[in-house]
Amino acid sequence: MLIELKNLYRTYRSPDGANSVEALKGVNLHIDQGEYLSITGASGSGKSTLMNILGLLDTPDSGSYYFNGTDITELSDKEISHIRNRSIGFIFQSFNLIPSLTTLENVALPLEYRGMSKSERMERAENALAAVGLSSRLTHKPCELSGGQQQRVSIARAIASNPPVILADEPCGNLDSKSGGEIMDMLKKLNKNGRTVILITHDSNAARQADRILQVEDGRVR
Repeated sequence: MLIELKNLYRTYRSPDGANSVEALKGVNLHIDQGEYLSITGASGSGKSTLMNILGLLDTPDSGSYYFNGTDITELSDKEISHIRNRSIGFIFQSFNLIPSLTTLENVALPLEYRGMSKSERMERAENALAAVGLSSRLTHKPCELSGGQQQRVSIARAIASNPPVILADEPCGNLDSKSGGEIMDMLKKLNKNGRTVILITHDSNAARQADRILQVEDGRVR
């Protein structure tokens, strides 16, 4: 088992402490290595909070989160950051590319935090961009690319470090149906090549392409 959540709770409180929102209420979940899982839910259901915790971007108030057998809730922020940088590739709806950088530089930038030499970073970035069909766009800026191409750059950035987990948050939300279909095909391919794919989406058609669908409702997984 790659990921296991046990009785997870997460509550957000207003700065003055007068109000609170219980975003997750006793979530139990397991995700196997190599699984393709989709997580759906309405706005305010707790879906985004669950995604942030799964992606090690947030921590629960109580409960346990085991990643590859290690209880994340017992680690320091630095240790959690180390695992996140090496184990999880993120694909976001808004692409999150840096406008002033080329596609090659955008993909290579996160690798710098892993202590790689420049030559190795560039080689990995080139290989990742080739894998998503963008070898001819290495020197283009994001503004010179279509939305589908920008999302391909985002996927290249996510896979360049060869992480075992891909977390995709509404990856087709800003794309037309043709480009969205191409991105979904890429996620399937990544999964077939052994990566665990966690898809966060409100699109029922996209969700059905996964092996398993979980619905988050009122802070609980159903």
